[in-house]
Amino acid sequence: MRKLAFALPLTLALAGCQTLQTHLTATAGPEPLVCTQWLPISYASKHDTADTVAGVRANNGRRKAYCAVK
Repeated sequence: MRKLAFALPLTLALAGCQTLQTHLTATAGPEPLVCTQWLPISYASKHDTADTVAGVRANNGRRKAYCAVK
């Protein structure tokens, strides 16, 4: 009985991880579902630091590469 009590929560936890992974990689049309939530970021070069602008450009570049946005 103790083995069952230990194994059941572990099994449920692993099943939850699979569901999340499936949700993130499921497609909704031509692009992955995550790409509908991961939107490009904008910045105001007058008010943002050079590090902020570089970070925003890097994020947008990763999104473009991952989601194959042209």
